[in-house]
Amino acid sequence: MTAAERGRPATAPAALTKATTNFLALACEAVGRLGAVGVLILPQGAMDWEAIRAVTEDVLVLVATASARHLEAIRKAGLIAVEVEATDVAIHERITLALIEAVANDHLRAGARVVVVYSGFEAETLDSLTVVRLGEHLERLTSRDLRALETSVPFETLKAVVDVAVEIGREGREGKAVGTLIVVGDVRNVLARSRPLGFDPFRGYRRKERNLRDPRVREAIKEIAQMDGAFVVARDGTVEAACRLIDAPNTGLTLPKGLGTRHWAAAAITNVTKALAVVVSQSTGTVRLFQKGEVILRIAPMRHARAMKWQDAEIEPTPPRPEKVT
Repeated sequence: MTAAERGRPATAPAALTKATTNFLALACEAVGRLGAVGVLILPQGAMDWEAIRAVTEDVLVLVATASARHLEAIRKAGLIAVEVEATDVAIHERITLALIEAVANDHLRAGARVVVVYSGFEAETLDSLTVVRLGEHLERLTSRDLRALETSVPFETLKAVVDVAVEIGREGREGKAVGTLIVVGDVRNVLARSRPLGFDPFRGYRRKERNLRDPRVREAIKEIAQMDGAFVVARDGTVEAACRLIDAPNTGLTLPKGLGTRHWAAAAITNVTKALAVVVSQSTGTVRLFQKGEVILRIAPMRHARAMKWQDAEIEPTPPRPEKVT
């Protein structure tokens, strides 16, 4: 959190030191020598963005930050601002998250090479450099994959659901793997084809207190995901219900071999409604998106702070044994 955001006067960004200026020049030279598309900067705080633009000249420069005030200043300086969530994770995880956001928002393309500059030793100085080839970590991850589904669920809502699902798959909860099912859209029909398993943790809260865009709601979902049953989310991102038993027929459906009851439930409910479903596999952390009874995207969150890889599903048409699924 910045000084301004804590209610104290914010100091003006310090002028670039000679060391930082030289380091940025070195990064720009690396862009040309290595055939990279540009530079991604992960600063620790405010910097002289105008001076950075002057040093980097015509090189594509992205700056990742969680500060709304910094985002505006970065854009005014002619740099590309990449908004990330505030986090205390290690630098390699911060780089991963920033690259995911940059690719998801079409600032970078999968397969590109990027020079990443950050503060590795001193908070006020850019002193560390690494080169990342996105094809090794973020292959097939683009916003177009999600935007193609916007006819059923708005992009921002679907992205919020996928983001929280990926976090569940990657992090689990308190060191334990967690699986879950989130059904999005066509709420009336989804609720009609499901029933409560018991206590609903979201019951009784106002709509604005149940929206996925609220970080507290996302954290609550991660906690509640340890319980049985599905989440039901409206098109606007409001969590309408939790701990629901899906009661839809799965006859005639085909899914990849080895998927469990959550996946069959996702296929079943999306086959009889206009909803989408997002499933986190408890065994692997893999996230799958379902539409019209089929897997349409697979997102495999790699553990140990590695980035996500989006893949097409390999379908094996093995009809399941009829059963009631959760």
